[in-house]
Amino acid sequence: MQVGDMIDVFVLEDNNFNGTFAIRPSGDIIMPKVGRVGVQGLSLTEAETRIKQTLQANQLKQATVIVDPGTRGETVGGGGLTVRMSGEINQSGRVTIRPLGDAPVSAYQAVVDAGGFKPFANKRKSYILRNSGGGVTRIDVNFDAVELGKAQDPTVLEGDCIVVPRKTFGL
Repeated sequence: MQVGDMIDVFVLEDNNFNGTFAIRPSGDIIMPKVGRVGVQGLSLTEAETRIKQTLQANQLKQATVIVDPGTRGETVGGGGLTVRMSGEINQSGRVTIRPLGDAPVSAYQAVVDAGGFKPFANKRKSYILRNSGGGVTRIDVNFDAVELGKAQDPTVLEGDCIVVPRKTFGL
């Protein structure tokens, strides 16, 4: 988990501790009646253990804690990771992708969540445009190879643009 992520916390013994909490820039969440609990860099299971230990040390004799992922990164309140889709994708424009657990969002997942490829998509010549350090970086993606398990599916970040050009046919 990282700063800006949201997590849902459920404490079975006392629902006064339940809630959705943002991981603050200091790397912690602030829970009512508990205070700060550091969770940055932890897995969901590790966060459950940390919160349980904190509750049992200060509030409850026994605590059963469940932590589920909320939204990720800079998308607090937005419901997911926002990327832009351009070209031969069934839903172009801004698309919000909801992450699956702790896993980062991949380019292929983003395209699938946007309705998949159009019939004349050039999946071999696709790319991601990413703003980085004042410039734009191009990351080539061969979705045909990704589908066959022969290429790595790159991670997309908030604000990336996935471009899938149209196949060109010779005359």
